[in-house]
Amino acid sequence: MRDEDAPADGEIDRLVVQQFDPHRTVTIGGIDTCLRGFFEYAPEGVRLGIVGVHEAGSPDEPLGVWQRVHRGGREIWYMPVARIDTSRPKGPVPYSLRLVAGLLRYRRRIPKPKEVQAHRVDVGLFTRLLFRGPLVYCIHTQERGLLGPTSDSYWRFTGSLHERIDRMIARLADRVIVFNPAYAEKVRRWNPRTISAPTWFDPAITQPAVEPEDPYNVVWVGRLEVPKDPALAVRAFAHLASTWPDEPWTLEVIGSGTLRTALEEQIAALPPAVAGRITLRGRLGPADVSEARSRSGVFLMTSHAGYEGFPRVLVEAMATGLPAVVTEGADTGGLVTEGVSGFVRGRDAAALAEAVRAARGLDRADVASAVAELSAPQVVRDVFFRGLTPAASS
Repeated sequence: MRDEDAPADGEIDRLVVQQFDPHRTVTIGGIDTCLRGFFEYAPEGVRLGIVGVHEAGSPDEPLGVWQRVHRGGREIWYMPVARIDTSRPKGPVPYSLRLVAGLLRYRRRIPKPKEVQAHRVDVGLFTRLLFRGPLVYCIHTQERGLLGPTSDSYWRFTGSLHERIDRMIARLADRVIVFNPAYAEKVRRWNPRTISAPTWFDPAITQPAVEPEDPYNVVWVGRLEVPKDPALAVRAFAHLASTWPDEPWTLEVIGSGTLRTALEEQIAALPPAVAGRITLRGRLGPADVSEARSRSGVFLMTSHAGYEGFPRVLVEAMATGLPAVVTEGADTGGLVTEGVSGFVRGRDAAALAEAVRAARGLDRADVASAVAELSAPQVVRDVFFRGLTPAASS
C-alpha cells in the first residue's frame, strides 16, 4: 500500500497503541478481547486507529505501512510495527518492548490523534512521552497483580518499579480506566479522573441456553499459563470423574500457551477412563468459544488470586447462563452469588470437584441475570467514549 494512503493529523479521534492484530479473529486474553469489543462497539462517527503488531497466522503485511481494515462494520486505520508469535514461548524480549521499538522506529509515520489509548504500563510510558497529547490509560490487573510468584510477567523481577511507573502515568493521563474495583480506589488517589470499569459480554455471539445440550460438560477458557493454572482444572476434573464414575462428566480446555505440553503429559498420566474425557481444543474464535459455553453445564475458572482484573471469561460464561465455579480471588467483580450463580472455592481439587457437581443444578436464568447489564454496546460507550466529541463532527 502506498505511503501517501495514510491518515493525516487530526484524522484519528482515538489511536490505540497495543500489541494487537485486528486481522486476528481468534483472541483469548483480556486486553485482546477488550479491544475487539472496543473497535466493534465504538459510537458511530468516532474515527479509530491502532498502532499494533502483525501476529503469526495473519495475512502477511509490511511493517510501518498504514492500511484500512474492517471490524464490526466500521473502517479503522491500522499500522503494524512489530511481528510476534503468541503460540511460542515469549523469549528474552517481551512483546511490549518489540511494540515500543517499532513505535520508535516508525514514529514519523504516525499522525497526531485527538487522543491516545494505552493498555500496558510500558507502552503507556512511551506513548505519553512520544505523543504528549491527551492519554486514556487502561489498567487491567489488580494491585501488584503482575508482581506475584504466579505471574508470568517480566515485571515480577523489577520490584516496585512497575507501581512507580504505573502511578506516574496515571497522574499524567487525561483519563484512567481501571478494570478492578479495589485497585481503582487507590488509583483515584493518584488521579481523580479515574473510573472503575466492569468488563462486558458481546450479545452478538452470546446465546443463552435454558437447557444445555451437554449438561455434564465442564468448560475452561483461558491462556495455558501459570497465572490461570489449567493444571488445577485437570486435577479437579480428575477427582470429579473418579469419584462419580457413573456420571458422564467431560472437560473442554480452550486456549493456547506454553503449558500445553505439560497439560498433555498430566492428562496422559491419568487413568484412561478419565483422560479420555478431557479435550484440549486449543485456541478458538469467539463464536466457537460461545458455542462451547452455550452447550455446556458448568464453567470452571482456576486463576491464582491477585492476578485477574475484572475477568471477561467469567462475564461471558455467566451471560450464557453457565453456572460458574471459581477459585478465591478470581471473581474480582463479585459476580458469583454462592449457591445461586455458582460457587467460590479455594485451590483444593476435591472441593472444586464437589462444587462443579453442585453447580450443574443451578438455575441458568439466575446466572444470566447477574450480568445482564454488562452488555458490550452500552458498557463500551460508557467506559471509553463518554465526553468524546468525534473530530468528524467537531
